[in-house]
Order: sequence, then C-alpha cells, then structure tokens
Amino acid sequence: MTITNNTTRLLAAIAIATSAAVMFVGCTGGTTMNAAPTKASDEAKHLVVDIVDRSTAALGGEWTVRSGPAVQACALPSGGSGAAFAYIVDRAAGGEPTADIGKLKTLWEREGVTTEVYQNGGSNPVGGVRGTGGPTTSIDLYADPKGYTVEGLSVCTEGDAAEMQRNGE
Repeated sequence: MTITNNTTRLLAAIAIATSAAVMFVGCTGGTTMNAAPTKASDEAKHLVVDIVDRSTAALGGEWTVRSGPAVQACALPSGGSGAAFAYIVDRAAGGEPTADIGKLKTLWEREGVTTEVYQNGGSNPVGGVRGTGGPTTSIDLYADPKGYTVEGLSVCTEGDAAEMQRNGE
C-alpha cells in the first residue's frame, strides 16, 4: 500500500508541476520572445539541456528524463511560427527543499534568469522556484519532499517545429 501511495503522490506531483509550468507559460503569453530570435535551434536545445543538467547536478541524486528535449511550436515576435525545446527531468525523494530552492535560485540568477520563489496552496504546501530569461524562456524546480521535477523551455527560434518532429527532433 505504501508503494502505491508513494507512486500516486509522485505522479500527482509531476502532474501538478507540469500543470504549473503550462499555466506559467500561458500567463506569460506562451513561448513568444520579446526580442527577435538570436539563437539557432541547435544552440537553443543545447542551452536548455545544459542549464537543466547543471541544475540537477547542483542538487545531486539520480534524475530521470521524463520528456525531451522535445521540439514544440512557439510564436515568434514577428508573428510567424518557430521552434522551442522542452526538457523535463525528475527525481525520487531526497534533499532539503528550502535549501535546494535557494541553490537553484542562486545558480539561475548567475545565468541571467529572473527568479520567483513560490509555494502552492493546500494542507501540505510544496515550494519551488521558477524563472524566465537567460538561456531559457522558462525554467522551474518543483521541490516536493516526495520527489523533485525540473522543467526547462528553450527560447523560441526560427524553424518549423512540425518538420523538425518529422525529422526525429
């Protein structure tokens, strides 16, 4: 019964984190960049994977890739469609959420990311830190004591996301 409850809680935490990231991106106008794209899609993909991987290395533990880096459509400031990369990893319980939130806040701010520490509601609130800018459009740590999730979304670059998906991106 404990394994089932822990698995259910971990899956719920992942679902909540993913929903929060989607809502966060939705509230900021999607993946549209304010400035013209300056990075090629390969560079954008590399940068989001790099910052997520450095974030997980700073926290330690064994991380599992849940998605990506996966290409998705995004809106360019010019009104055209572009391509961005989403990368999601998670880890089982471990660590100290408050300290880990502080570690990533510091790391991300050094990278030019504007950060915001948050806490969800409920009887057992879960905290995290999210950010925008720097090498990403958005990045988020959902620091549930039962398991962590780090999600990154690259900047939007010129490119045809549908064609890139057909080509195996």
